[in-house]
Amino acid sequence: MSSEKAQVRKAYKLKRAALSNEEKERRSNALFIQLLGWLKGWPSSKTVHMFFPIKKQGEVNTFPLLHWFWENDWIVFGSIIDQDGKMVSVRIPPETQFVEDSWGIPIPQAVKRVPFEKFDLILVPLLAYDEEGWRIGFGKGYYDQYLSELDFQPVKVGLSFFHPEKSLEHESHDIPLDYCITPEKVIRF
Repeated sequence: MSSEKAQVRKAYKLKRAALSNEEKERRSNALFIQLLGWLKGWPSSKTVHMFFPIKKQGEVNTFPLLHWFWENDWIVFGSIIDQDGKMVSVRIPPETQFVEDSWGIPIPQAVKRVPFEKFDLILVPLLAYDEEGWRIGFGKGYYDQYLSELDFQPVKVGLSFFHPEKSLEHESHDIPLDYCITPEKVIRF
């Protein structure tokens, strides 16, 4: 891991930590409204792969969005890390319950792994991103590896409380976003 990426991770963890819980919820709600406005123009096919927020990391609260997807008849996928340490897709039906693991990650319970079933849209977690769509996550590379193994290209959408950086260091295995949704706007790359 480069020292620049490590510095960016540290800075954005501190930025998130500086937000009150009320401010995080306010920004999550504003972001949700931006995303719903953007989805109005979405094609009739309604399949999404999404992440679930790690509260102790101050991530965007995606649970209201999950319920909106269910209420509007979207097919929802999420992911789990399998016994080999790989991120794999699972279908998230409306009755799904979540339990936090030791890292604070909400893990869907009683779900079945699905083969690489196609989805149109993937919501990608991030700490920071830049004006070209390059993102920095927590440094494990799960999403970049997962996306590189797909035999189709979903629209990749980041969710962020903050504005983009001018430029971030990226590597050959990194995969850029197509869009990023913030509380103020939708950014296309």
